Amino acid sequence: MRSAALSVLAALALVGCGAAAVDPLPFEPASPTAAPDPTKPGPFPVGVRTVTYEDTGRRKADGTPRVLVTEIWYPATQATRGQPGVSYDIKSVLTDAQVAALADVQVPVLETSAVRDAPPAKTHGPFPLIMFAHGQGAVRWQSTFYTVLLASHGYVVVSTDHEGGTLYDLVRGNLQNVAVGLETRPVDVVYLMNRMSRLKEDDPLYGLIDLEHIGVTGHSFGGLTSLRVAATDARVKAIVPQAPTSTDIAWLGLPMPVVLNMPVMIQAAHDDKTLPWDEHITPSWPQLQRPRWLVDLVRGGHFTFSDLCAFDLASIADKVSLDVMGADVHKVLEDGCASPAPPASVAQPIINHFGVAFFNAHLRGSDGSKALLTQAKADELAGAPGVAVLTADP
Repeated sequence: MRSAALSVLAALALVGCGAAAVDPLPFEPASPTAAPDPTKPGPFPVGVRTVTYEDTGRRKADGTPRVLVTEIWYPATQATRGQPGVSYDIKSVLTDAQVAALADVQVPVLETSAVRDAPPAKTHGPFPLIMFAHGQGAVRWQSTFYTVLLASHGYVVVSTDHEGGTLYDLVRGNLQNVAVGLETRPVDVVYLMNRMSRLKEDDPLYGLIDLEHIGVTGHSFGGLTSLRVAATDARVKAIVPQAPTSTDIAWLGLPMPVVLNMPVMIQAAHDDKTLPWDEHITPSWPQLQRPRWLVDLVRGGHFTFSDLCAFDLASIADKVSLDVMGADVHKVLEDGCASPAPPASVAQPIINHFGVAFFNAHLRGSDGSKALLTQAKADELAGAPGVAVLTADP
């Protein structure tokens, strides 16, 4: 009997080894025993799916359901590595007339390493879930430098177009007042969290998501969204608001006082002209409880935290009537996309380092990653002191 039991155990061990050998990783993802470099791609190639969900419980004035066009980045199998990645073209959100007006203009395309519909790395899952929320008048793929990197480190990252508050709505003159988004956006995120929790067995991502470890992050109005969802949904375990509104705005209408029983990292910029530091970050910091971190890109601006600068909107501003958040596009480019703001080559590694390491520490249990949240690392990445200032209250 003992011999038979040992044989069964040995067979199970071989099966386990065989499963692992099917898709060996180049190095260990963040864990209690590992802390990979958060500025570099993680051990997983990245896949991406675009899924359109219809929230039939919320209907618009014309009776049609709220539509959530959603990008999902996820860890993919190693065979995905090196395959052509998805690119994003800002012209895809413009009207036909606007595109025609740009016939003689070279508009940059945003290239990524994420492979369309790649097979997911199920043998290494499940993976923590991170919800990303875009800014007002922006788009679900506004921060791929960050969302794709997160997926490579072992996260399923879900980002939707918040209908009524997107770049599509902006260029068509349909952009809703932010007061509407204050209510609709957090519900979008919660709805998608619920959808991820009930994927059907025939869904390619079924079984891939660890619903016990959920984080929320986002830029600008998306930062507000992350604060508001954290205040109302106990499933959220950590958040990274980037250039957010003040908590006074984010928590409008909620029972007070709001206490976030989770780690929080605010990433912001002292030179933000869209949501000024003194009006939004200064009053918010005292409202947050430990553990909390604050990353200040001192000379950065509002759009330093997105890929918006990469589209070189100035090249099309004179031919296409386009504004962002109600401001002339040239003004936008002055808010984080041009000197004295640090270039993307400096700012994005800092943003990624602290965002990815923070989530690795709090969603993947990596104490080694938590140890990377230091001023010395900010100075090292910037190449000089004073570019990014960290306030840590762990």
